[in-house]
Parts: sequence; structure tokens; C-alpha cells
Amino acid sequence: MPQSTALSYSLGVIASLVLLLLPLQRWIPIELSWVETIAAVSYAWSVWLLAQNKPVGWWIGLVGTALYGLVFYQAQLYAEVGLQAFYFITSVQAIYIWLRGGHNQTEKPIGHVSRQGLLITAGLAIAAIFILRSFLIAIRGAAPFWDALTTMMSLVAHLYLMGRYVESWYLWITVDVIYVPLYASRSLYLTSLLYGVFSFMAFRGLRNFQRLELEQQLQATEQ
Repeated sequence: MPQSTALSYSLGVIASLVLLLLPLQRWIPIELSWVETIAAVSYAWSVWLLAQNKPVGWWIGLVGTALYGLVFYQAQLYAEVGLQAFYFITSVQAIYIWLRGGHNQTEKPIGHVSRQGLLITAGLAIAAIFILRSFLIAIRGAAPFWDALTTMMSLVAHLYLMGRYVESWYLWITVDVIYVPLYASRSLYLTSLLYGVFSFMAFRGLRNFQRLELEQQLQATEQ
């Protein structure tokens, strides 16, 4: 088995096992401070790799996603728990899209979301925010509006990043800035600090994607 495949398989197994611990948290003592630390490191590594346009970042992100499911469940940020589950499932699909989503199953190039796509996404996201907010109020979640807003923004940003779209980084910059005070209000100080760092990483990702897109265009004109 190639080294990259073995790494991907190992990380996937570890993340899957950790995700399965979520329903057992009431009976199994879990030191969430350690969980949050490991999740933060995994997420930071993942975001850095994706900002560098490296597909392996999706696999590293599986570990952080599963662990943050535990952290957010404990903090009663239930929309964020659902978001982590969504991340976990779609990150595997993102690997295929990045590596085989181009013409004739080649690597997918960096691109842009169409204007129509942006309008449709915005309309659906706004409606979903208010629906999710009502649900979070009903189950007494913490900070229902901000939890719903950041959840939907993150979901859209994630989908855009799956498609290797430049617009994903604009959304990530915005949502990461909002996450800083939200997580601090729930005493998730390490995570709050981490998302402050993520906002700078997202800016770096935006610059990298713009540079790589320009290189793609130059290569296309030379051919």
C-alpha cells in the first residue's frame, strides 16, 4: 500500500472511531480539554494544507472534524455538531473531486462559482439560517442565531472548497472572524484563538488560489 494511501486509511479509521464515541460520552469519561487540543492541531494542519492546495488536507481534517464533534456537543452548539458530521462525510468526496473532477477524470482546476450559482446559494442559505435558528431555539441551544449563521456560512464555504472555487476563501475569512467571539463566549478559548489564526490562513488560501488560477490561465494560453 502506498504511503499516502496508508496515511489516509489510518486517519479515516481513527476519525471514525472517535466519532462513534459521541453517543457514549455520558458513560465514558473523556477529557475534553485534550480532545479540543488535538482537534485544534488537526484542524490547523488541515487548513494549512488546503490553503496550499494540497488534497491530503482533507484527510487530516477528518480527525479534527470527529474530535470537534465531541467538543461542540459538550458546549451545546448542536448545529456545529451536525456541521462536523457533514464535513466528515463530504471530505471523502472532496478528495475525489479534487483529484478526478477535471476533464477526463484529471485533477480539477481552480475556478469560480457562476453568478447564478452565487444567487441561488445565497437565497437558500438565508432561508436555512432562519429555519435552523428556530430549531435551535426549540432545543435551547446556545447563541441560536449566530450558531445558525456560522453553520450555514461554513457549509456553503465547505461546498465551494470541495469544488476548488476561489469564493470559498472569502466565506472562510468572514466566518472565521465571527467564530472567534462565539467560541470565546462558550469558554472554548483555544478554539477561539485557533479560528483567529484560521482567518489569516484563509486569507493566505485566497492569495494562493488566486495565484494558482493565474498560473493555470497562463499555461492554457501557452498550449
